[in-house]
Order: sequence, then structure tokens, then C-alpha cells
Amino acid sequence: MNNAIRVSLGVMALRRVLQTIGMAVLLGLPIAVLFSGFDGRFFASWLIGTMYGASIGLLATFVLPLLRLRLGDMSELSQWFVYAAVMLAIIAVGSALTGLAIVAIGLATLSRFWANYEFGAVVSLVISIPASLGAMTYARLQTERTRALALAAEARLASLESRVRPHFLFNSLNSAIALIPEDPARAENVLERLSALLRFSLDANRTRLVPLAEELRIVVDYLEIERVRFGDRLRFRVDVPPELAHHEVPAFALQTLVENSVKYAVATRSTGGEIRVAATKRGSGIELVVEDDGPGFTGAPPAGHGLDTLRGRLEAIYGTTATLLAPAPSTTGARVALELP
Repeated sequence: MNNAIRVSLGVMALRRVLQTIGMAVLLGLPIAVLFSGFDGRFFASWLIGTMYGASIGLLATFVLPLLRLRLGDMSELSQWFVYAAVMLAIIAVGSALTGLAIVAIGLATLSRFWANYEFGAVVSLVISIPASLGAMTYARLQTERTRALALAAEARLASLESRVRPHFLFNSLNSAIALIPEDPARAENVLERLSALLRFSLDANRTRLVPLAEELRIVVDYLEIERVRFGDRLRFRVDVPPELAHHEVPAFALQTLVENSVKYAVATRSTGGEIRVAATKRGSGIELVVEDDGPGFTGAPPAGHGLDTLRGRLEAIYGTTATLLAPAPSTTGARVALELP
């Protein structure tokens, strides 16, 4: 475990301790009012209530999460019984520790220990059991909600990807078929590239993210297949530093941007166009850029457009930590920038 992970875990543990103590301080106020009103015993009652809440709360804070990890395969009813038994043990230990602390600071004598322990344990039981069961129910609901959101995101991502790949594979297959009667040797090369694309498409169903080097290989395969249709009208270059080759990117993200440039900057003009694919390190993330010398575009892409679909895929994978600038600022042609964590 490296130092960064240790520091992160330490900060999380400290935050949980401070939150528990803060809740104990707040809980001690109504307990003090209930048992002493606002007479001279208020402060002592508040301090004792805070000590009970802190001791029992801190034990529960660190014991219950560890217990939750070990009860995953048990039935829900069995889990409730185990939690109740563990909470009884935590209350017993926490009440004993608090009773000893009260004696140590002079708020009670040792002869009153057992009487105070019995009273404190009963009060703690009345407060802790409902609070713990409520917290467990809330945690379970949050877990189920998180799981439901994850499944919904996965389904949305699969739906979005299914709208991207058939269109891409259809165009590629048409290019290969058109070449077969004219140049069988070149057609074989194109079909090999298409086979690699199909294999990559199947693998991407499982991985979602792929190394940038693999995505670039697929982009080049796609462009070489499209060059069968457009010949010298399609020109491209790839400017990516070798050190970024292993950075993970969404499968078919760059290909989608390149296909968009082929459609609008090359296919629509008799002179064709040039496409440039580049990548730049941005802090711990990466910026991917696809630009062309075509007519460019303004405004957000309409619903169902390739760029709009890509934006939906990015949201499903990264949430709000990825950005698609379409169009990105450019002096000539079209430029689309993709910023990934």
C-alpha cells in the first residue's frame, strides 16, 4: 500500500470519527434536557450523554462496516439477527467504557458504577437499536439505488454503442465488397482490416475502455478501408506521442470523430480533405483532437448525430469528468476535442 492510499484511508477514518463525535455532541443535548432540565446538572448530563454516544457510536462506526462485508451471503433475516446481537455487544462494551470514564473524571463514584452502567445501558439500548436499524435500512436502500443506477447506466451505454457500430461496420463492409472485382489482392488486405475491426468490436463489448494504441490502430484500419472509396481525396496523419499509447479511452471514440470528418470533409467535396488525429497529455488526463480542412460546423450536434451519441457514451462511462468540445475553437475547418480523465 503506497503512501497516497494510506493518507486517503487516514483522512476517511478521521472524517468518520469527527462525524460520529459531532453527532454524539448533538445527541447529548436532548438527553441532558430530558434528564436534568436546565438546572445545575445540565452540563454534567450533557457531557455524560455525549460520552455514551461517542463511545458506542465510534465502536459501531468501525465494527459494523467490517461486519457488513462478511454477511453478504446470508439471508436478510439472518443479517438482522446478527446486527442486533452485535449492537447489543457494542452497547454493553461502550456503556462499560463510558462508566469507567465517568468514574475516572470524578462525575460518579466507583460504588455507583453498576447502577450507572445498568441505567446507561438501558437508555443507550432504547436510543441505539432504532437508530442502528434505521441507518442499516437507509444504507441498504442506498446500496440498491446505486446498483440500480449502475445497471441503468450499463443498459444506456449498451444501447448507445449499438447505435454506433452497425453504421460503422456497414460502411466498412461496403468498401471491401466494392473492391473485390477490381483488385483481389487489395481486397484481401481490406478484408483483413475489416476482420480486425469486427474482432475489436466484439472485444469492446466486454472492456468499454481500450488502450489508445489499439484505438489508433482501428482508426487507421478504418481510414485505409475508406481510402478504397475516396482514393487520394482522403488524406490523413496521426500525431500521437508514444508515451500516451497505454492511456485508456472509450472504444470507437476516435473512430466516431474520424468517421464524422470523412462524411463531411471528404465525401462532400470533389477535392476531398485532410484529417489530423492528435493526442496531448493534460495533467493526469488526455486530450484527443480530430480536425479537418472541411467546411466546419457551428452549434451543438442534433440528437442522434454521431457526436451527440458519443457525448451520451462519455456521460455513461465517466459522468461529468469527460468533456466533448464539438466544435472546438479552430481557425479553419472543423475541430473536435475530447478531454478524458
